[in-house]
Amino acid sequence: MKNDEWAEIIRSAKQGDEDDEDGVWTWTCPECDEYSVEMGVRFQHGEVVEYTLMCLSCGAEVVAPA
Repeated sequence: MKNDEWAEIIRSAKQGDEDDEDGVWTWTCPECDEYSVEMGVRFQHGEVVEYTLMCLSCGAEVVAPA
């Protein structure tokens, strides 16, 4: 995996960058260069505890704590 590129996507996700007018976050995948990385968020007691970023094209995935 391309850790530096994934780290930048994680940082961007945590800051709320890259959302479009529909409120959907999408990034370019460091593994396959497709614009198809989307974010999922896990909540616990109303607080964000984890981010999951997954490429819908190649299936690459990273999970990061909030």
